[in-house]
Amino acid sequence: MSGTIAARARHRTQSLDVGRGISALLVVLFHGLLVFRVNGADNPHLLPLDLTDPWLVAQHLLMAVANGPAYVTFFFVLSGTVLALSLDRDPPSHPGAVLGYLAKRGFRLYPLLVFTAAAAALLQIYYFEPRIYPQATSWFNDGYKIDLASLPGEFLANAQGRSATLNGPAWSIKVEILASAVFPALYWLSLTARRALVAAPLLIAAMFLAPGSAEQWHYMNVFLFSFFIGALVPRWGWQVAAWLGQMGRWQRIALLVALVLVFMFSRRLLAPTIFAPPLVVVLETLAAGIGVVMLLHGRDRAFFHAAPMELLARLSFGIYLLHVLVLSVIGHAVMPFVPENLGPAQALGFGLLLTLATLGATVLVAWLLHGVLEYPMQQLGRAISARMARMPAGLFMRSLKARR
Repeated sequence: MSGTIAARARHRTQSLDVGRGISALLVVLFHGLLVFRVNGADNPHLLPLDLTDPWLVAQHLLMAVANGPAYVTFFFVLSGTVLALSLDRDPPSHPGAVLGYLAKRGFRLYPLLVFTAAAAALLQIYYFEPRIYPQATSWFNDGYKIDLASLPGEFLANAQGRSATLNGPAWSIKVEILASAVFPALYWLSLTARRALVAAPLLIAAMFLAPGSAEQWHYMNVFLFSFFIGALVPRWGWQVAAWLGQMGRWQRIALLVALVLVFMFSRRLLAPTIFAPPLVVVLETLAAGIGVVMLLHGRDRAFFHAAPMELLARLSFGIYLLHVLVLSVIGHAVMPFVPENLGPAQALGFGLLLTLATLGATVLVAWLLHGVLEYPMQQLGRAISARMARMPAGLFMRSLKARR
């Protein structure tokens, strides 16, 4: 690969990382809006749109811009694209290389996951008080109320990625872990148009027709489609980008506005109380897929390479995984000093101020952990993966037999 092509590939990956970082910031805003009861509304993210309540409409408009669940769907699509680009560069040609890919992915996801689980468990023991704050929502009050006798088991489940009781955003890391394990198969299906045209409807059918609940499938039946759409983007997304480029200006603007509105409001209008509604995930995935296409195959703008954006790109995973824990720490610190009878404007204002404080503290913590934990573990994972990929297939199989 020439230096120019390699630099362009790095720039494109940078734009994806910046997109993830901006989305992570909006997820922080989404959760910040869930802390205080605005005009008495409890858990507004689970309430249907009510045009007779102007304060609820205001909350829903803000939560549409910062649509946390939709941005998680965007993360899954983006992860599929990033993993496909990685496998394009280093195709797993033998079992050792596949294990190396899994090792690299594990070193990417697990270190911060274990850290946040341990920090949350310790904070519940030594910091969080089992109080109910009347000015706060049930979403905020219900956190960190695990019985101390059950806490060791909950910590292990959270550290392994099997549970998210100690840190809500960690539920998506469980999906990332499971999807990463099967992603080489999704990648193989994305390599030819014939395979892709067969796989896509089958994955959609699994979303709606899989027996039992989505929870029994660990939501994999719902979200594998998102990873698959992401896997298609590096190889086929340029055609979508070319089609968008051939459209008239106003046609393109109208289409993109429609996709943004679908991304913002489909969950609120179609299934506000369901955790992973298949129809909504399909719509969000298609909208997110267009967004990822534009990031990867659109113009390489200087905005993506500004120093603050580069920092945000590096810290995006940490910001996402740490922010609810930081939000809870700050929230519990200030809640005793917040009046119990807040007016709606005050409650909304306090939520926005709490969001800003959380953003500042989370970025700092994520920056520290990136230097001392996240980046070193990523480098170790890459080194292990590269070593396993270089091992000849025959030597790898003989080494396995020798250990039995």
